[in-house]
Amino acid sequence: MALAKLLKWFQNRNIRKKIEKEIRALAPEVFNDYLYRVDILDNGNLILSWANEGFLKFCGIGIDDLSNPWPAADPRYFHPDDQDLIKQRVRSLLAGNARADEYRAYGPDGQIRWIRDHAHPIWDPVKKRVSQIYGSFQDLTPLRKSEIVLQDQLSYTNILLDSTEEWVIRVNQAGKLQYVNSSGRSEVRRQFGIELLPDTKILSLISETHKEIFQAQLNKAFSGAKVKWHFSKLFPVQPNSELEVSFAPLSKEGAINEVVIFLKDVTLRTVWETALLASEEKYRKLVEVSPDAIGLHADGKVIYINETGLKMLGYETLEEVEGRPIVEFIHPESRQVVAERVLKAMLKSEPLEPKEEKFIRKDGSEISVEVSGIAFEQRGQKLMQVIVRDITERKKAEHELSELRKKILQTNDRLQAIIEGVKDSICAVDMDLRVISCNTAFELMVWKVYGKRITVGQKIWDIGIEDPEERDRIIRNWSRALTGEVFKTERKISGLVKDSIVLEINYSSIRDESHNMIGATQIIRDVTDRYQYEETLRKSLDEKEVMLKEIHHRVKNNLQVVSSLLSLQTDFTDDPKLVSILKECERRIQSMALVHKELYQNDTIADADFTEYLNNLLVALVQSFGANKRVGYSIESQDIRLNLDFAIPLALVFNELVSNSLKYAFPGNQNGEIFISISKMEDGLSISIGDNGVGLPKTVDVRNSEGLGLQLVGMLLDKLKAKWGLETVEIGTRYKIELPIPK
Repeated sequence: MALAKLLKWFQNRNIRKKIEKEIRALAPEVFNDYLYRVDILDNGNLILSWANEGFLKFCGIGIDDLSNPWPAADPRYFHPDDQDLIKQRVRSLLAGNARADEYRAYGPDGQIRWIRDHAHPIWDPVKKRVSQIYGSFQDLTPLRKSEIVLQDQLSYTNILLDSTEEWVIRVNQAGKLQYVNSSGRSEVRRQFGIELLPDTKILSLISETHKEIFQAQLNKAFSGAKVKWHFSKLFPVQPNSELEVSFAPLSKEGAINEVVIFLKDVTLRTVWETALLASEEKYRKLVEVSPDAIGLHADGKVIYINETGLKMLGYETLEEVEGRPIVEFIHPESRQVVAERVLKAMLKSEPLEPKEEKFIRKDGSEISVEVSGIAFEQRGQKLMQVIVRDITERKKAEHELSELRKKILQTNDRLQAIIEGVKDSICAVDMDLRVISCNTAFELMVWKVYGKRITVGQKIWDIGIEDPEERDRIIRNWSRALTGEVFKTERKISGLVKDSIVLEINYSSIRDESHNMIGATQIIRDVTDRYQYEETLRKSLDEKEVMLKEIHHRVKNNLQVVSSLLSLQTDFTDDPKLVSILKECERRIQSMALVHKELYQNDTIADADFTEYLNNLLVALVQSFGANKRVGYSIESQDIRLNLDFAIPLALVFNELVSNSLKYAFPGNQNGEIFISISKMEDGLSISIGDNGVGLPKTVDVRNSEGLGLQLVGMLLDKLKAKWGLETVEIGTRYKIELPIPK
């Protein structure tokens, strides 16, 4: 920057060139900055024409490289995020404005460097443009890296402070809050309802009873001492808290201007310490009421035995046994074992595992006990604490259990005899699919089907099934049973003895008394005879179904014949009223015929596809009234199937209501639309049927109509126990029907 200003003073080119030559020679020794000069060519390109030695080393180029044009503003040298700044900088310099900018450039090693660049343009009065730019820059990379490291350290420190459970507060010499970590802000607000806001005086938050001692500790910290104090109810609020407060001076540039205060909530710890003081007394009481005998001895002599232990040994007071050798209470058969165990515990300070021993009671009788213990040191003396449990009753129970096992074995033998006596094949496996039990019927069945022999101890796949598909099927079914699934399957297979047999196989799991899975069982029953009987029944039912379909077909044909006869009769009748009646009868008969047609065309004759039926009915009605070009229709319906008891009455209802719409809703060849909507409810169907025609006169009462059609609708719907009536609409007519259908 200084060089650029200096050169501006000299306008004479000869003097300037001379001075430039001198400065160029002195620049490496005089300046620490990186100096450069850029020439602006007539085409506007910026070419580096001169630089000091430091600049050349920084850019990784030699003095010889400047003999060739070296583009100074090549975007490849600058960080992508600073490209816009470089373009703006070049435009400003070419306009004659001096610039000082910071940006990032790539060094010769490819690493990013931070640069502060001062540049001054030289205006050429002859060319009336900037002809040269002189500049210098400093490498700020170490400074920026240090700033980043410092920022990271500050961030890390803040993270540590915010992560700690202690409440951290920083105050200045005026006692005002400068910083509070997140734990301090949230916990003080939660527990005491106090907001720790910046510049709040810390003493204004302290209870009156503690302000003096708190100020004294704070003054000690500002004098350079680290102090700690325990406060009960530091803040003047209801909760009773115990806080441990540490004061630490914070030195900066040799002076203590701030103090950091660490607050730790030790309420729980104080409670535990208080509880610990009473724990010995509680422990003694617990020992006294323990159902097991608890004793303490040292150097082979009794120090203490609780009340349970005294009763177990037949004594009444502690004085009777205190100070006596422990060997006096041990049966001769157990003395050697006890001596070894006590020595091991004393030397290694390891707990003694429970072990059966025999003790001697005061009256000389022996008692079976289970003894565990641990050695510990107190005030330089080795002590041994033992817990003794009377197992006399347990030994008696074990004897009874042994007798019970014998009975179970006998019962198992009887059960095995029962299993052998049944005709079903029974097999049980463990979790590894190893056979743990099977009856003779199962072994015989395996031989009949696979020609193999299987016995207890073998795995299921050891029967040597050669067909991989059959092998995988068997293992898959057993694996399902071993996951706890209970299921039944039927299989038709060809065996070696019989050409074809049908097996009903039941799988279930086996669990122990804790409900843990330990295996699975399979019961196989030969149902070939039943299967053949069911097959015969199935064929018979198929024949009957075909016969019923034929009956429906014949009924439909007969109804069609009746309809045709009525149609022929209209040709011989001149009375329009009679023709209309015959046509109505013909349409009603056709609506019933369509139901029978739908039944015999279905896969099953139990019910009819009512949605398909409605499509056929509306097509027939619209055509019969000659309105197929001016009246459209739409049906919105789910998949609905109805049996004959509902299908025929409902078909007649639709026939009457749609016919009324076609006759009266669109007078004078008026265009319109008929719509039907059917949806399923929890207990039946919801039906909406209507049109967008002229609508019914207000005087018409559909439930007390004199017309045969609406009377027929009312009788049919009442028989079906349906709720029905007119809905209020702006255009046309709409009927709402709620039809209950028993499940």
